[in-house]
Amino acid sequence: MDAVISSAILSAILIAIPEPSAVPTEELGELILEERASQPIVSQELRHSQIFRPLTAIVLNEQAVRQGASCRRTQWLVRLTPTGNTNETKVWWVDRKKGVHSQSQIALTDPSGECPTEGYIQISDQAGADSERVAWGLDRYHAFLNGEETTPYRCVAEEELFLDACSDLEALRSRLSEKTPVYINSYSQRVRIKIDSMSDVEIDFASPHHLTVKLHRPAIF
Repeated sequence: MDAVISSAILSAILIAIPEPSAVPTEELGELILEERASQPIVSQELRHSQIFRPLTAIVLNEQAVRQGASCRRTQWLVRLTPTGNTNETKVWWVDRKKGVHSQSQIALTDPSGECPTEGYIQISDQAGADSERVAWGLDRYHAFLNGEETTPYRCVAEEELFLDACSDLEALRSRLSEKTPVYINSYSQRVRIKIDSMSDVEIDFASPHHLTVKLHRPAIF
């Protein structure tokens, strides 16, 4: 009896799925996530990584929900493990317990007021409950990128190497506009946006809401 129970538990946790591209996106989401998704899965992306060790994963994006001038969605990262049998229609294993992770994301609405399909930024776990402040900070950052003069800013070059980048405002805006930030976070006094390994943006809550661009060398781990 214990063996039967153990087998049933294992089957509920470890499932085999076909090649994701061969399954409709919403159906694939239901197969993997069951009741864990709060909105329908509307897009998927297969990712391969060779960093540290080979990794194949599928990204599942829930339908975004509008909240004022911003949109929120949940993104699921599902690790895939080959079944080892290429003759089977089920070619990947999914561990529902250890191989599925989620993150909250945010984006501003597009000019028509609808939720965009891309350009979403991860919300740090620390900021997940403060969506209004996060959305406010993201809006101020976009105002800066669009050249609105009402956004007071300064650029801080933590090393002489970045002084030229700080001195050319239009080139700085252009470079930042090309990047989708890594994540956004909020603290007691400011919102922080991680642009990439060498760029961060901070916006103060206190008036006049100064925006600071910080340029620095990548952190050494």
